[in-house]
Amino acid sequence: MIKAVVRALLRRLDLSLQRRLALGTLNNILTTAPASALAELRVLHEEGEWFQVTLEDRIRQINLSGRETTRADQSLRTYLMEDDAPWKAHHLDAIDMPGMISDEEAQYYEWIGQTYLGRGEVIELGPWLGKSTRHIIRGLRSNPKFSDKQLHVYDDFVWRTSWMNQYVDQADRLPNHADFRALFDRFIGDARPFLNVVRAKISDHDGNESLPPIKWPGSPIEIMYVDCGRTMKVNQDWFDTFSPSFMPGITLVVMQDWRLHRERPRKAYNETLWFTQAHPELELIHEVKHGGVAAFLFKPVP
Repeated sequence: MIKAVVRALLRRLDLSLQRRLALGTLNNILTTAPASALAELRVLHEEGEWFQVTLEDRIRQINLSGRETTRADQSLRTYLMEDDAPWKAHHLDAIDMPGMISDEEAQYYEWIGQTYLGRGEVIELGPWLGKSTRHIIRGLRSNPKFSDKQLHVYDDFVWRTSWMNQYVDQADRLPNHADFRALFDRFIGDARPFLNVVRAKISDHDGNESLPPIKWPGSPIEIMYVDCGRTMKVNQDWFDTFSPSFMPGITLVVMQDWRLHRERPRKAYNETLWFTQAHPELELIHEVKHGGVAAFLFKPVP
């Protein structure tokens, strides 16, 4: 009852006054809390970090959502964490297999394939066992402009027990650093004819040192799905390899783990935000509300 009354009173105040009250309360806590309140201060710190993340989300949404941009002859509207984002209306048939993508991410993969223009190739980096791949193929195959194309799929296919074992049944678990390409082929099922699969590495990482680096022949790239790591280095490595083939104002880069820069407590390897901030030519156009996916339009800055 008291909390409801306080909330009702606060809603009557303008935002500037609410902000001053919040800052005054926080300052009072910081200056008067005794050493015995250490546990409470730690809780406050964690809550404050989550508030910061939510505030950054809201600022980004207000600043960018609803913006109109042009992709070749296609009009695109920016949707960031919106309940009325068009992909959320897409009917999704669940795929029963191991994977780490949310339902909204699967909806986005199927929806975005319908925007394929037929101007270039489509690439997926880091499919793991192929759940995202199967949703991507569903979306692309619903588009007649993809009828004579294949999805180019790259992975090092190195099994890493430290995090992969928890997502599969005991029978599918492999020794550390084993080649799991056969497992991928089994789970990918009838999508296999629509894939061009290559085992290669973006950069050296935990058991893939003997593999050849990814090479791209230079064909224009229209859509690129990236799920290969979150560090600045690994993202810069794939960007250096593929971006010379990006088409200005056409190429879409869909980053599976982009929103994981929001994870709290902070993790040192979550550098996706730093990466895109270092590349202003990547214009944020889509961001799911539930999951890690964000998409960018490649628009070189004059």
